[in-house]
Amino acid sequence: MAGTQDMFDAIVMADESKKMKVLESLIGMIQKFPYDDPTYDKLHEDLDRIRGKFKQLCSLLNVQPDFKISAEGSGLAF
Repeated sequence: MAGTQDMFDAIVMADESKKMKVLESLIGMIQKFPYDDPTYDKLHEDLDRIRGKFKQLCSLLNVQPDFKISAEGSGLAF
């Protein structure tokens, strides 16, 4: 049974490693995004990549993001 446990542990660690790599990639993409340049020629391409990476991370973490916006607005308050 020890071999089975070792294999299970290796699978779990590989899965966690993949999640961390995707998360680090998403953070890097967000940090490099040029927020101050509205004329950035790859704006839509980079946003699509960020959105795709976010969806990938949600899938790996088995979470369903909720982006519902109510009639009153986004629901954000300051």
